[in-house]
Amino acid sequence: ALKPHHRQYATVMLRQTISILTILFLTSCSDSERKHTQDFVVYESDTRDMDIGFKPTTSQIDDAEQKLIDYLQTKTKTNQTIFVNSLDGKVPLQEQLKYYKRRYFGRTSIEGEKIIKIEFVFVRCGGQDEWKKVDYTNDNTKDCWWSVQYSVDHDQIYDLKL
Repeated sequence: ALKPHHRQYATVMLRQTISILTILFLTSCSDSERKHTQDFVVYESDTRDMDIGFKPTTSQIDDAEQKLIDYLQTKTKTNQTIFVNSLDGKVPLQEQLKYYKRRYFGRTSIEGEKIIKIEFVFVRCGGQDEWKKVDYTNDNTKDCWWSVQYSVDHDQIYDLKL
């Protein structure tokens, strides 16, 4: 058996360990909206498009993702919520983002503006790696596939096509 002062020390150490693990767990959980829970692929350019391509950086992609979340939340706040079908019926699009794989295409417009086109592929529709092919589109159902454009230069979301 442990002596009383050893038992007290063990209790203090256990409490500290639990506290540290709790903090680590909570830290890893926070900011989870920003993490891509699904696969994604970044393209240098879109061969389906004649514009000049560029490869979006991680920070440009993060900016685009955050701007999309802000855009969808603003729509919800102004009673213009964009809904998508899910197993639970119709739910706000921002709640479903984690279920989409992403394809990022960087392009430069004729005016020289940098634009990232983000194509979203629902996890159940993309197959193993088929969705990574540039010319892949799943036309079987509209619910599988949608896109949005992000202007890097103007930090703006536009052309949401569900």
